[in-house]
Order: sequence, then C-alpha cells, then structure tokens
Amino acid sequence: MPTMRASEVLQKCLSNSLSGMHALRQRALLRAVEALVHGGRLTLIDLARAWPGATRVRAPLKACDRLLCNRTLQVERSAIEQDMAHWLLRGDQPVIVIDWSDLKPDKSWCLLRAAVPVGGRTLTLLDMVVAGKQQGSPGAEKRFLQQLRALIPDDVRPILVTDAGFRTPWFRAVSAMGWDWVGRLRGRTQVKPQDVPDDAAQWIDSRRLHALASNRARELPPMQANRSDPLDCRLVLYAKTPQGRQQRNRRSPAKVSRASSSLKAAAREREPWLIVASPQLHAPSAKQLVNLYARRMQIELAFRDLKSHRYGQAMEDSLTRRGERLQIL
Repeated sequence: MPTMRASEVLQKCLSNSLSGMHALRQRALLRAVEALVHGGRLTLIDLARAWPGATRVRAPLKACDRLLCNRTLQVERSAIEQDMAHWLLRGDQPVIVIDWSDLKPDKSWCLLRAAVPVGGRTLTLLDMVVAGKQQGSPGAEKRFLQQLRALIPDDVRPILVTDAGFRTPWFRAVSAMGWDWVGRLRGRTQVKPQDVPDDAAQWIDSRRLHALASNRARELPPMQANRSDPLDCRLVLYAKTPQGRQQRNRRSPAKVSRASSSLKAAAREREPWLIVASPQLHAPSAKQLVNLYARRMQIELAFRDLKSHRYGQAMEDSLTRRGERLQIL
C-alpha cells in the first residue's frame, strides 16, 4: 500500500469514529499511521523520524508523545475498534483468533489480542494490554471477553479459536455468551466419553490418546474434558505430517542443534493435536475443525510482525513502559 494511501483507506473504513474526533487529533493520528507505514518501526523516535513532511525530529516527537498520553484518545479508541469490527466481521459466524503475547523482554507487559485471519496474517479486532503477572489469568480473559462482546453484533455468533493456554473457565465464559469455541488439550488434562459413568476409573490422561492419532482427522464420540470441572466437548485427534525441518548447530552446521529450546520446540511440533470444540458447533467436520485450529498460527506471525526488529515493526525495541501508552502504540 503506498504511504499516502494509508490515511485515505482509514478515513473511508473508520469514517464514523474519525468524523467525531477533533481535527488536530485526527491529523496527528493519521500522520502517525503514515509514519509507521513509511518507516516500518513502531517506536516513538522512529515514528518521529518518519513523520510525513517533517524536516526536524523535535516537533513530530512531541506530537507522538502527546498522542500516546492523550486521555480523550483512550476513550475514543473503543469507537475506532467498533468501526474496525463493523469492517472486518463478515457473515453470521466469523472466525476470530485469540492469543496472548509478551510485549517486553522482561515480561512486564503483555498483550491479549483478538484478530480476524485474512490471507496469511490477521487483522486486529481488539487489543488489551495488561501487566505481565496477569497473563493467562481468568479475570483478565473475562474482562477481554466483555470488551469483545461490546464490538460484536447480537445476531453474530463467532467461533473463537485459541491455543492450549485457554482452559475450561474460558470455554464456559464463551459458551455463556452464546458463542462457539475451538481449542486444544495438552498436558495431563483428563478426558472420558460422555455416555459412561462419572467414575474415577473412566477418566484417562489425554496424552494416552496420542497413539490413536494419524494424519487423517479422527473425531471421537462426544467427550468430557477436565475431571475436576467436566466440560462437554467435541474431540478430534490429528497428527501433522513431519515437515523434516531441523535447526542446525551454529558452530557446526552439519550437526542438529541439541539446545534445550530447540529440543522443546521439536517435541511440541511432534505432539499430536487434541482439538476440542463446543458441542453446539455441529456443522464443521473433523477435518474442518483441524483447519480452523491451524489458522491460529496466523496470529503468531502477526505478533512477529509487530515485535521483531528484524522481521517486523520492532516494537520489542520500544522503551515505552506505561500500559496506557502501550495500548495506544
């Protein structure tokens, strides 16, 4: 997209929210977007350096700084997100991918994002920045769901796709809103068929099902997961075909890396998928559920695009430390 087209596209797609914004604040916001498109780096100083039409850094740096701490823009952000939702959500059952990501190397701040998969990436629907100690907490996820609910029309029933970090409380909260969900079981979560008695002997470690998985999606009879708080679900087994990728040792490229991080990643990729879905989600077949879950990887690529200074917008280099400023950034 050409640089001068970015603001034009936003003014067209977000016309409702931008029309009610103060003219100077709207101009600063759109110029910041153009600076990001032109410079490709999401840090305060880099936005100032790429500021359209500026010959010195000082004035755009002040403009960016004021934009990040503008309390009115914090309030107007919800209207912008509402416009984005209206533009991005298509059909009565859109797919929304949700995941957590660290924002800082010290994990002091993290991001919970809902996004719509488009092509090979995702377009952001909602971002919520929280302190790192709240990452994965049911309370933060519940607040996020409430914010997401405010963006989605009542006649739309989305499918929320998450990874194994989202557990039973999340699935129950999603179902309570009348929405559907697709997730994954990992670790020692216990499962059993729904039609057998709720007896300790009937529950088995979900990892014992790995032996039944193949590269052809297979759905088991209606199941229950999580012995301490049984959750009715559909359960699909699937083992990806090995891709043959190997991380090489940097000093000896002929040798396969034995680093703990590399071995852990390899073991994770070899592990079969145990995909769970809400029992009300009848239409998708087992293979379609696998394809739905596979789209979750697109948000991981979007996180890399956001944070990486080598492959993306370098937000990992940002020195911004306040949550409110990070939320605007």
